[in-house]
Amino acid sequence: MINKLRIYFDNAAACEPDPKVLGHYYAYASSFYANQEAAHSLAYDLREKIDLAGTQISQALCAKKTDIHWGHSGTDIFSLFGDFQGFQNGNIVTCAMEHPALLAALKRCGAEIREVKISDGRIDPKHLAELLDEKTVLTSLHHIQSETGVIQDLVAIREVINAQAPQSIFMSDTIQSAGKIDIPWEEAKLDIVSISGHKIGAPGGAALLINPKLTAFAEYLKLCRKEYYTASRPEPAANLALADGVVKKQKEQIENFDRISKINEFLRQELPRLKLFNDKKILLTIPTENASPYILHFIVPAYQSGVLVRMLSQESIYVSAGSACLSETDKPSVTLTAMNFNKEDAYAGIRLSFCPQSTIRHAEIFIEKFQKTLLDY
Repeated sequence: MINKLRIYFDNAAACEPDPKVLGHYYAYASSFYANQEAAHSLAYDLREKIDLAGTQISQALCAKKTDIHWGHSGTDIFSLFGDFQGFQNGNIVTCAMEHPALLAALKRCGAEIREVKISDGRIDPKHLAELLDEKTVLTSLHHIQSETGVIQDLVAIREVINAQAPQSIFMSDTIQSAGKIDIPWEEAKLDIVSISGHKIGAPGGAALLINPKLTAFAEYLKLCRKEYYTASRPEPAANLALADGVVKKQKEQIENFDRISKINEFLRQELPRLKLFNDKKILLTIPTENASPYILHFIVPAYQSGVLVRMLSQESIYVSAGSACLSETDKPSVTLTAMNFNKEDAYAGIRLSFCPQSTIRHAEIFIEKFQKTLLDY
C-alpha cells in the first residue's frame, strides 16, 4: 500500500512537533524523571533547571526575567482564574471570541462579565471605552484570535484601558502569537500573557502564564500548587522542551514568518478562483494586513464546513472548521456570529493553520484536492 502525503494544516489546534525539540524532549524525559518537589539533590537540581527554563522563556519573549506559572495546557492554566478572589468583585471586560476555556473560567469568577463588540474582526475601541469603568478588575482580550487569525492592536487597547480603567489588570491570550509574531509586551504594558507548547511545536503537555507585576495573583498561583492543590505538578521534560521551543522559534521568527507569509499569500490568491457548485466565491474572512500569516480563515458559501473537513481528511488533508475545542458542537461558529456573519455563513468557515514544516507544495496539493472536494460535495 502506498502511503499518501499528509497535508497537515491544523497547527493552530496542535502544532506539528519541531524535530529538534522533539529530540530534546526525549533526552530530557530520559534523564529528568525525578519529582522536582522531593527533598533529594536530584529534585533540587531539577527545580533549578525548570527555573532557568522559565527565565529563558520570559527573556526570549519579554526581554526580562518574570514570574512564571507552569501548567499542562491553555485550558489548565485558564481554569485557575475562576477561583482568584481578586477577580470576583467588580466587572471583567472580555469578548465572545476568546478561547472557550478562558471564558468559562472568567464566568466562574462570579464578577459581572461585559463583552465588547467586534468590528470587522477587531475589538471596537469605542464600545470598549464604554464598558470599562472604575470597577473593572480585569480586561482579558486575545492577541491573535485562534479561529480567524485576526491580530488585535494591544497597544491601542492599553491606551483605552489607561484612559477609562487604569486600575484594571490587562491580560492577553498570546498562545497563537508566542514564537510567531512579536508580542508588544512593553508597549502594551501587558500584565499577564499565556503560552502553550502544543501551539509552537513543543511536545508533551506544557503551558505557562507570565505575570511579572501582579504579586497577589502570583501568590495565589503558588497556593494553587502548594495548598489548594488545584494546580498539578508540571512535567519537567515538557517544561524544558517548551523553553527550547520558544527560544528556537524566537531565533527563527523572521525566517519562518517570511516563509509562512508566502504560503498564506499563495492560498489567498488561489482560493477565490476555485469553482463552487453554486457559482459563488470563497470569502477570505480577514484581510492580510490584519491577520497572522499562520492562520488563514475563509467562508465557503452554502457548504457545511464540518462535511468539508471530513471529506478532506479522506485525502489525508487535515484542516479545521474552527476552534478544536468547539469542533463537535452543532451550533454555528461563536466567533463568526460575533463578527455579524449570518447563520449559514457561520456554519461554513474553514481554518487553515501553518507551521515551519509547511511548504508551498503542500499548499498546491491542498488547492488541487480542495477543488475536487468542492465539486464532489
